[in-house]
Amino acid sequence: MTEDKLEFFWDRAIQDLLDCKISGAILSVLAKQTYDSIRRIEVYKAYEIRAILAVEKKQAFFDTSNPFVLGQRTDLSEEERIWIIFLATYFGKSDSSGWELFNRAAFDGNKSLISFKKIKEDPEKYFYYLESFDFFENSKFSNHRKYTKKSLIGPKGLFTSMIYLINKMEQYCINEEMGFHEMYKLAEKIPNFGRLASFDFTSSLVKCGLKIEEPKSMYANYSTGPLQALELLLRLTDSDFTYQSKINLSHNLVEWFTTNSEIFMVGQVLEDAICNWQKNPKKYIYYTG
Repeated sequence: MTEDKLEFFWDRAIQDLLDCKISGAILSVLAKQTYDSIRRIEVYKAYEIRAILAVEKKQAFFDTSNPFVLGQRTDLSEEERIWIIFLATYFGKSDSSGWELFNRAAFDGNKSLISFKKIKEDPEKYFYYLESFDFFENSKFSNHRKYTKKSLIGPKGLFTSMIYLINKMEQYCINEEMGFHEMYKLAEKIPNFGRLASFDFTSSLVKCGLKIEEPKSMYANYSTGPLQALELLLRLTDSDFTYQSKINLSHNLVEWFTTNSEIFMVGQVLEDAICNWQKNPKKYIYYTG
């Protein structure tokens, strides 16, 4: 989808939902940020192709260590794929250290994938391995996880989250398609996962081809970024900007774009786009996420 088409969509959506027009410069930035958000999701198709080729060629798992390639490799069980996506969500990709923390948790010193089956059989052995070196040395969480405590032990530590998922994994392995919100609520139960981590985790399960429906919401409730962006849109159109007005607009935008466009993961696309747009609504800045 082109930026011009997206700009037309935003113009129509704002007219239809708020009975107003906003400046071309603002529409242009909204369109560009939406285009970037779509591209960030489309990359999962490229990851899928890499995963298919890796399975055909029997490549070592470390050779495709991007978690969203691993998460689509059909030579891994559903449990393994969910565990990989959990690790990817817990640490995220840091601007400075990349996927280093994920790699430390997912692979051993010989660059072999640490099997979830073996972890489940003897969690203490796995935890002992992670404690055998300075796990967090010279590495950072992603921006989405910047408030996560750098600790292996304790209520806010990594092991608490891991133990929960190890013991509850059967709840996350599903035989029939599950609604996004149902899985989202399960994800919220994982210790140290807040709204954003739960949303990222569930969205990644969708994009990696597990049997979860697309989100039908931005999940803006009580989340600073999208609520600020929605308020800005309402202010720019001289509309009421109460909390409920912001929530209503979030739902109406998702419904409008679902009806009038064919954007995959439209709830996530719109949330990502408006969050980046509101940082500088009249000047386009490229963001990586």
